[in-house]
Amino acid sequence: MRVPQWLTLVVAALVIFFGLYRLRIAARSAEEDRRATARKGLWALPRRTHALIGVIYLILGGALVATSFGWNPFAGVFGGAPAPDAPPTVPADGVQVETK
Repeated sequence: MRVPQWLTLVVAALVIFFGLYRLRIAARSAEEDRRATARKGLWALPRRTHALIGVIYLILGGALVATSFGWNPFAGVFGGAPAPDAPPTVPADGVQVETK
């Protein structure tokens, strides 16, 4: 079963949006930063941490978009090429294609 391309693009858009939101939080003023440190949770983190996490989310979102369009970061790492004299294998959908 394959994940639909539109679904990975929607998830990538959400990840990129959250990364941009974290960068927006990182760009807050000094006064907003002082008020935020009195809070707890996400708001209490320092601005540098928000910026770092925002950049990481942008990179992850970009990788999701790239994999949606066929980029495979692990191509050639697992499995490798079959031997030249190896018998043909059956694809995942179970349809055997004869080659002559």
